[in-house]
Amino acid sequence: MSATTVRAYSGRRSTMAALRLSFLQFMADPQWLIPSMIAPVIFGLVSFELFRGEGHYYLTYAILGAGMMSMWGQTLYGSGWATGQDRVFGTLEPTLQAPTPYLYVVLGRVIWNVASGLLGGLIVYLVVVGVAGSPPAVPNPVAFVLLFIFVMLTLAAVGVVFAAFYVYTRYAGFIQNIGEFAFYVGTGCMFPVVLLPFWTNPIALFFPPTWALDALRYASIPGYPGFAWGFWPDIAGAVGTTAAYLLLAGAVFRRVERHVLEVGNLADY
Repeated sequence: MSATTVRAYSGRRSTMAALRLSFLQFMADPQWLIPSMIAPVIFGLVSFELFRGEGHYYLTYAILGAGMMSMWGQTLYGSGWATGQDRVFGTLEPTLQAPTPYLYVVLGRVIWNVASGLLGGLIVYLVVVGVAGSPPAVPNPVAFVLLFIFVMLTLAAVGVVFAAFYVYTRYAGFIQNIGEFAFYVGTGCMFPVVLLPFWTNPIALFFPPTWALDALRYASIPGYPGFAWGFWPDIAGAVGTTAAYLLLAGAVFRRVERHVLEVGNLADY
């Protein structure tokens, strides 16, 4: 068996083990149900009642806003905490010193966060549609679902970058709590970015979900007044920024692993 084959097998085992452990931790700590599955449903129902009858696509706006909130709670916030939990449990240095690259461990956690975020979004959809009595008016349901998943991947990419850089700080939880609602608003999770002051738009475009959410609204809401360049440039921007984030995260993780192998710990951070 070649070294490449062994490395790939080790990576798959590490990813699946991290995925399984993340699932068990989620089930053992039910507090995550509140921000990822209960609170978004409440926000979705409130939005639905506030904007009932405000147009043909008000139901789509309510579902997207609350669904994005659920997706943030698990995909971005949870993925960003993927390294913070190792620091808390005292397992960060031993895991980084293992033969398998640490990125595979983070990948397993991110996959679970994406899956649970999708579950939260599905729960929001079912509850709001059940109360409304009819599904939202979406021109292309298949494209809507695919773009919804794509948004999850862009959120996960940001989460992986956060996870990489959080190794260098002991204030990861503080930073996440401070930036949580700023990210909701700044990337268009709750409402379109174009409604914000113009000076905020260039900042928002540094984040992949901004592009992906704008594309999702273009595909699901006819006449949507998003960025002037339209749907396909949004897709290109989302793909490009997501790839850049993943490359950046990989580079940071490799640097962290080299540091641990050379020094033996992360006490400096």
